[in-house]
Amino acid sequence: MPHLDSHQSETQFRSLFEKLMLMEAKLDELLYLQRQEHELRVYPPLRAEYLDIIDVSKLLKVEQKTIYNWVSLGKIPYLKANGRLLFLRAEVDEMLRRREEW
Repeated sequence: MPHLDSHQSETQFRSLFEKLMLMEAKLDELLYLQRQEHELRVYPPLRAEYLDIIDVSKLLKVEQKTIYNWVSLGKIPYLKANGRLLFLRAEVDEMLRRREEW
């Protein structure tokens, strides 16, 4: 095994340390960019045929808690996506039409 003097050894260690620091900085930058990309990700809006609970409560002119009660009692059809209650626009329109007939 070749013998390294302390100066040569220190130079090599310093070089390795600098390379490691550079790699760490690049990894930090990648992590930062990854977080930024996640925060800036744009999710498409709901398709027009689906309404959320806020829209439905406005259209039917009832409180959101009323909609939740109707859901639990099975009085209004719904879909659940990613923890959100969604309602088909056509079904809500039908409820409005039936309500107007009263």
